[in-house]
Amino acid sequence: MKLTSMKKLLITYFVILLLGVASYTTGVVYYANIAGFIGAVGLMLVFFKDRPEYETGSTQALAEKKMRRLWYITFGTGILFSLIFGSLWNHQMGGMI
Repeated sequence: MKLTSMKKLLITYFVILLLGVASYTTGVVYYANIAGFIGAVGLMLVFFKDRPEYETGSTQALAEKKMRRLWYITFGTGILFSLIFGSLWNHQMGGMI
């Protein structure tokens, strides 16, 4: 089975959402921290990826720009979950021992 870029995006978004919801329902902040880690690494990969040169108005350039924006939203969601449900704003901030 060949995974298209949209299927990869949906799988990643589902995993991040699952980790965020699991952190919210169970109170285990580490799930949200994992979602934040996935988001941070993913943002670095997408942001620093070498992009091929296309003509500015071409269909390929517009499609890649749209996919890049969707990846940013997906990974930004992971960082948001990490900030809200993770160790940054929990009641035991700094007490992660």
